[in-house]
Amino acid sequence: MKKVLSILLVLPLIAGCTKYNTTLRSEDFTHTGCASAAGTRAGSDDSEKSLLILKYEDGNLRVTRTNAMLNCVITIGEIICETSVEGNTIHYKVYEYQEDGLSANCMCRVAEMTSVVKGLVEGKEYTFDYYCSHEYEPLTFVFKKGFVHIEREEDPWPGS
Repeated sequence: MKKVLSILLVLPLIAGCTKYNTTLRSEDFTHTGCASAAGTRAGSDDSEKSLLILKYEDGNLRVTRTNAMLNCVITIGEIICETSVEGNTIHYKVYEYQEDGLSANCMCRVAEMTSVVKGLVEGKEYTFDYYCSHEYEPLTFVFKKGFVHIEREEDPWPGS
C-alpha cells in the first residue's frame, strides 16, 4: 500500500516538471560565414536588407535569415543557434560566440543562415520569438502545409 501511495504522490511531480520543460528542436544549422565586413555599424552597407523567412518544409519549420549583420568576431569564433519550444512558443536565438567573450569593433554580413525546427504540431498556433543581433517582434502563425512568412528587416540601428 505504501508503494502505491508513493507512486501516486510522485506522478503529479513528474507531470509538473515536464509541463515547463523546454526541448531543443533545431537541427542542421548552417551559415555562409562572413561574406563582407564593415568597419563599424555606422559604416555598414545597407544596400541588401535582411530577410527572415519561415517556411513549412516536410512537416518541419525551415528558418532562414539572409544578409544578417553580426559582430565580425565570428571570423575567429562561431555563430551559435539555440532553439527551444515551450508550450506554443518557439524561442529561436542566433548569436556570436568567441571563447574569451570579447567582441570586435566591426560588423560582418552573413549572406545566409538556416536551420530546421522539428517536432511542431501541424494545425497548431505558435509564437515565434526571434533574436539575432537584436530582438524581433514576436510573430504568431498557424503551422500548416503551405505556410510561408517573409519579413524584411528594417535598419536595426537607425541613425547610426
